[in-house]
Amino acid sequence: MLVLHGSVVEHNTSAGTVRLPVTLTVPDAVSVVVDVTDGTGELILESIDVTATAVTLRGVIPCEVVVTTSVRSQVLLDVGTTPVAVRHRWRWRPWDGTTPVILDHRAVSRRLSKNACPACTHPWVEHPTAQDATGATCGECDYELEHGQLPPGRSVCTAQIPQPLIEPESSGV
Repeated sequence: MLVLHGSVVEHNTSAGTVRLPVTLTVPDAVSVVVDVTDGTGELILESIDVTATAVTLRGVIPCEVVVTTSVRSQVLLDVGTTPVAVRHRWRWRPWDGTTPVILDHRAVSRRLSKNACPACTHPWVEHPTAQDATGATCGECDYELEHGQLPPGRSVCTAQIPQPLIEPESSGV
């Protein structure tokens, strides 16, 4: 079995640019040959070719990894959703893990801005998530209360954003 660990850069997240962990597994590997002639020794994956007895990984920078297999093998590519690093001020720093990262942040932001809470009719983007502190309230309701604009008979909304609105859309893969 061959297991390669690496990372992929994802730009569209709530934490900005992050590195997500990647694991590539070839379960039926017998031998491995790496050719980095004229390259840097880094595999920045461009393509994966699977034949009856080999798996070939080709890199953008000249790099080729040929994995000989005992049978036509599966190639399992797993991309994690918890970052290993975040890019801040042009430097990579280890991810501290303190706040959840929303992948496909732009799509999630659009959904939160375009969909309204049925209780107060403000956009969901103004509301707390389940991970937010207990007692968090709708930001727009708070503003209305502070400025004397809260409609008579209505209290400050404490509804939390429904989880399906926060989840990235499935790609169907």
